[in-house]
Amino acid sequence: MADPNLVQGFLSGYVAGNVQPGTIAAMIAVSDGQVRSCAAGVTAAGGSGTTVIDVQINGVSIWTDPANRMTHTGGTAGKFTGGKLPNRRALRVGDILAIVVAAAGTHSGVVATVAVEAPEIPTRTTAAHPAPFVPSF
Repeated sequence: MADPNLVQGFLSGYVAGNVQPGTIAAMIAVSDGQVRSCAAGVTAAGGSGTTVIDVQINGVSIWTDPANRMTHTGGTAGKFTGGKLPNRRALRVGDILAIVVAAAGTHSGVVATVAVEAPEIPTRTTAAHPAPFVPSF
């Protein structure tokens, strides 16, 4: 789950009709960040087969294990399974983040969202970084 204090934005894609393989949403990173969490769902009951949603940075999946991608099987509406925390999360300025239909069942009303948040910043310790000297007058 994304930390609301760190969220920079969201990337969402929606396909109203029968979903087809290919990109349903994309953005270019304008600041450093990281992919935090992903979710997908089918809003219309019906359809068959398995639909798989992937999230990619510069054409490479954020999951090293394809089994962790978001997947929906069968003819019901609801959330996709999978979508575990990604192995590859870092976004740098100029990177292209995309939501991709990797495999298409006959689902319609497919929606997917990715939360992008500020990069992790190491915590400073006072021993390593003492407070600056402020003269008193």
